[in-house]
Amino acid sequence: MEKMILSTDTASDLLKSELADKAVSWIPLTFTIDGVTYDDDFDSDERYKHFYQQLRDGKQPTTSQINAYLHEEYFTKLIADGYNTIVHLTLSSGLSSTHQSACQAAQTVMDAHPGVKIYIVDSLGATQAQRNILDEGIMLRDAGKPAKEVAAGMEKCAAETQVFIIVDDLYHLKRGGRVSGAAALIGTALKLKPIIIINAEGKLQVIGKQQGMRKAIKYCFDRMKAQAVDLNSQTVYIANADSPEMVDAMREMIEAEFSCKVVVGWVGPVIGAHTGGGMIGLVYRGKERMTK
Repeated sequence: MEKMILSTDTASDLLKSELADKAVSWIPLTFTIDGVTYDDDFDSDERYKHFYQQLRDGKQPTTSQINAYLHEEYFTKLIADGYNTIVHLTLSSGLSSTHQSACQAAQTVMDAHPGVKIYIVDSLGATQAQRNILDEGIMLRDAGKPAKEVAAGMEKCAAETQVFIIVDDLYHLKRGGRVSGAAALIGTALKLKPIIIINAEGKLQVIGKQQGMRKAIKYCFDRMKAQAVDLNSQTVYIANADSPEMVDAMREMIEAEFSCKVVVGWVGPVIGAHTGGGMIGLVYRGKERMTK
């Protein structure tokens, strides 16, 4: 008899108490500030706000993947807890080696435990895009679907999830090698905001730029209107890297025209370390991932 547990790494950016309430297991990604490494185990708005204040104070965090050994330990513990089937959602394979390490660990654990099945689902995204896919898995699980169908439904959701990212400060993209120093300097002077998508390979792709955050928000909103499928019956997610004014502007724009549910969630430290404070994201369902 199948005894399934739904699982995620913490790039899905739900409060950990929310994951517990939804009966979802989790394994933490980590970040390092001033030589000290912390688990991404945030469970309050205050911790997210403190992290972004550290960035504004000039701290420069780094992040690391979850290696295969840690995944093996984690999956083995879930088996020891009585689960024989695991559906595990990972940070995009296009952004981190965490997905590959999870796949490697899953095979090792299944070889050591005949009868156990571990499905690894690539979110092809992060933060609220990953949360969107996790919510799909929760819905399918709660509807009584077997693990194979839950994993397949989550993969379909990942393929249809559209992600726009608007970065307020180009410094962290420059630090991570996403834009050149000259481009960052010019862009900052002109108040240019790059429009970034996460493409079908789960990688960041700059598709344009707008002058100022409000024009960038309007651009993303118009793209959503043109591309979303059955928008009024969807849940639309807004990713918030401590930018309450811009989040409110985006939410008001959506709610003024559509009856969809709007969920606002944090951008956690693993992604926020690379985008900086002030970034916002827009996540919804379309027919397939955008390429431009």
